[in-house]
Amino acid sequence: LQNYNVQYSIGHGGFGNVYKAEHRFTGQKVAIKFIEKKKIQNHSGMMKRVLQEVAIHSRLKHPSILEVYNYFEDAHYIYLILELCPHGDLNSKLKTLSCGFPEHEVRSYMQQIVDGIVYLQKHRILHRDLTLSNILISRHGTVKIADFGLATQLQDVNEKHFTMCGTPNYISPEVASRTSHGLESDVWSVGCMFYAMLTGKPPFDGEGVKETLERIKSGEYCMPDHVSSHAKHLIKSLLQMKPEDRLKLER
Repeated sequence: LQNYNVQYSIGHGGFGNVYKAEHRFTGQKVAIKFIEKKKIQNHSGMMKRVLQEVAIHSRLKHPSILEVYNYFEDAHYIYLILELCPHGDLNSKLKTLSCGFPEHEVRSYMQQIVDGIVYLQKHRILHRDLTLSNILISRHGTVKIADFGLATQLQDVNEKHFTMCGTPNYISPEVASRTSHGLESDVWSVGCMFYAMLTGKPPFDGEGVKETLERIKSGEYCMPDHVSSHAKHLIKSLLQMKPEDRLKLER
């Protein structure tokens, strides 16, 4: 850590903070994620989850996925040296707008996100927390999939999981119903992100978590008139209730 000039906090979570930093010798600007060991050791299974996050994320190399440059630890923290995305995330950017991004901008974001998800699927990685808050904007204006804290490595493309996890507005019906789910649940999340980028909020957004989950399980949502017919068709193709009916992302 002494090789870095740690500057200020740019994000925080339940188990640590993310800081902007600069390498003292190369001048490279990075983000450093500090994961506090004391906090994760007090939560059952968290150390295993963090180590799994590091193992999965550190080996991913794709233009649409946030890069891990290095990782190490000391007695108090696990450190992830990450690519710096100085322009925040898509959710924060969306909140500055009155009703969503213009379609040409969404088209560009979607192409990059889908390319990244296809890469993950080829490597049998289920992200499980695809939200606009986890899509970061690089210094070049491109987008990067981040936060692999809930990601899991599947042994087979058809492997299923039963753990209910993720952000309520973006989880699939099978996750909300606590039934088996696989790679197709990430496709549903892509559909939710697509809808949110165009309209300003996720398709099943309710007054609270319970209402949101009920809406997801019913599969009913309203489509604003300003969304183009092509976009409506694509959203419908992604937000299919049966996982096997969802659009295949790979071209």
